[in-house]
Amino acid sequence: MSKNKQGKKHIHILDGMSLYTRDKSPFYWGYLNIDGEIYKKSLKTTDKKEAERLLFLWKNELFTGEVAKDADALNKTDLIEANNHKVDNTRRKALMITSGLMGAVTVTGFAVPFLSAWNPSEKAKALGASVKFDLSKLDPGAMAVVEWRRTPIFVVHQTKKALENLPKLNDRVTDPALSEGVARSSNDKFTVLKGVCTHLSCAPKYHPEIEPKAWDEEWLGGFFCPCHGSKFDLAGRVYKGVPAPINLEVPPHSFDGDTLIIGEPA
Repeated sequence: MSKNKQGKKHIHILDGMSLYTRDKSPFYWGYLNIDGEIYKKSLKTTDKKEAERLLFLWKNELFTGEVAKDADALNKTDLIEANNHKVDNTRRKALMITSGLMGAVTVTGFAVPFLSAWNPSEKAKALGASVKFDLSKLDPGAMAVVEWRRTPIFVVHQTKKALENLPKLNDRVTDPALSEGVARSSNDKFTVLKGVCTHLSCAPKYHPEIEPKAWDEEWLGGFFCPCHGSKFDLAGRVYKGVPAPINLEVPPHSFDGDTLIIGEPA
């Protein structure tokens, strides 16, 4: 549990899910980060286990639009608030694409498709089943977003230039992670990362272009989190002096020819 200057105590549950308390409130509050959109609400309970249960119920309602059978644990006001924030399937898909896009309006020549080839059922994914992705669909310089355990996974096809530039950033990042390899993967052509900022679980944006940026005049491509200013290179290594404390996480994964398997370690 961590406590910030405002007196909020955060309890991490899963990626994008946490509970927190406020000094002026006796109840647990829920925090959800769904595709980069932040939701917060009072869970109207002082019991931690009950708060966790209500947090999962609330997230399920936002994802599916369906109210669980035991949702009577939420009071009428809470249900109205949840209904106001339901995400239908079309909007959810649009949000996933938007969160992964690197700014198509200002950047050309790159594509960030939302792809989830051969995915198992939602229930299986929630239990941790592996998912597969066809790497032949991904051009050099492009990034795909694949969902695994309801967590966005960034799959980056590194360019030759990007691989040449990564060692130049070893002195600018907090943890060079040299033992993991230049792309932090067993296949240097591809980097596989959890698309969740290690500061407060926001959704960092993909900016592969090599050009001066408002947040870095010597930008060599990478990820920038507009929520609090954290920045990572194209291998997901966190820069020094930003809020995020550690590198973007690398999920267990392996390669079988042109197939990436997320959830199975090499």
